[in-house]
Amino acid sequence: MRFPRWMQALLVALLVVVLALAVTDTVSDWSDWVVLGGIIVAVIGMMIAVNRRQYPTAKRSFTRDDKSRW
Repeated sequence: MRFPRWMQALLVALLVVVLALAVTDTVSDWSDWVVLGGIIVAVIGMMIAVNRRQYPTAKRSFTRDDKSRW
């Protein structure tokens, strides 16, 4: 079941607000902010790493003919 785009945006905004309130309630020191920043950087890095490229950057074609060395 797919939600409409406006509902997805609403849910993401709600999640951001809830997480922001939870973080500001929990964080008490600068070291907590450093750890939170490290977690966020790791999550963004993982999102980039697992992102599937839909369109390759270059077309690679292989030919097999009598002049080819393959």
